[in-house]
Amino acid sequence: MKKTDIRYIRTEAAITDAFLELVSEIGFYAITVKDITARADVSRGTFYQHYNDKYALLSSFEEKIRTDLLDALMPGRIPFKADAVKERVIRMFVYCEENLKMMRALFGKKGDAEFQQRMKDMLWEEVFAQHINYAGLAKKLDVPADYLREYVNSSHYRVFQTWLEKDERESPEEIAEIYLKLSVISPLNK
Repeated sequence: MKKTDIRYIRTEAAITDAFLELVSEIGFYAITVKDITARADVSRGTFYQHYNDKYALLSSFEEKIRTDLLDALMPGRIPFKADAVKERVIRMFVYCEENLKMMRALFGKKGDAEFQQRMKDMLWEEVFAQHINYAGLAKKLDVPADYLREYVNSSHYRVFQTWLEKDERESPEEIAEIYLKLSVISPLNK
């Protein structure tokens, strides 16, 4: 069956929807292919036509998020200027808001920690890292640069997760403003 065939597309949607629901309900580590196929109402053979296992399915989400976010953050892959960090942060949160079910499942407490770490690092590198002079800031603060980077990166990520968990979230523009006020980036760009 071709990937453009409507049956293939519907089956793919059923599998991915079932996966996200199960991650939210019972957690990534507890999910089996049997759980996914039962929820999606497809056979194991059909599942294996799409994915080798649940890790391959998770990997497909990682690639989707990476591609989508890079497209949102750098339309046409044209880099932003250093003073456009806020615009990048807003675009990141707009994407998350538009894909809330997926983001909550994958980045929530029941998601895969290794996936979350890889995505946290990718987001950090694409949105913030090039705008911070770690050597200079670390020297100014008298702390090692690697600790500073991890501290800032982890703080940003926890703010992101807190926003995702809220039922009544701030708008992408509001959370971007909060995000930047809480970061070391904002004072450095003034």
